[in-house]
Amino acid sequence: MEEDQANAEESPEPGQPAATNAEAFAYFSRFRPALVRYFEHRMPVETDAQDLAHETLMRLARQPLENIRQPEAYLFQTAANVLRDQWRKDTARYSDRHASFSDDLPGLEAAPSEERIYEGQDALRRLTIALNSLPPKGRSMFVLHRYAGLSYSEIARRFGVSVSSVEKHLMRALLHLKHAMKDA
Repeated sequence: MEEDQANAEESPEPGQPAATNAEAFAYFSRFRPALVRYFEHRMPVETDAQDLAHETLMRLARQPLENIRQPEAYLFQTAANVLRDQWRKDTARYSDRHASFSDDLPGLEAAPSEERIYEGQDALRRLTIALNSLPPKGRSMFVLHRYAGLSYSEIARRFGVSVSSVEKHLMRALLHLKHAMKDA
């Protein structure tokens, strides 16, 4: 920490390019509160803002910065790129559909028991067998809807069938899986 402060004191004035990556990191670290505010206004969770500010500083520390004429503009352009990358990751991972777990919730144990692990593995095995026993078209539609998140109309377009046909395939698949999981 003291080394960072010493480097920050030796860093160039605003508007002047930094000579090394260590100096650049120290120079740009002074802008961390502004970066955090920048991300807080654009992100729903404050911890994300802290992480994104850190990612921005780390990207800058890995870049050759000798020829940068406007360091502050470069800093916030990098921040915008980090924000865009984070949005892409969140979109690809459907992070808006994730539910966070809390240690305060009842029933959550530190580690599942061996019995619970066995039960989970057995249920997964039965589900896999049941899925594999579905007709290929119904299985594909089920996987596209449940796991890829496609709507009925998107699946219908993909298969060149009506939405009603997709509904029937999915209903049959669900009934088959329900019976297969119940019987096993």
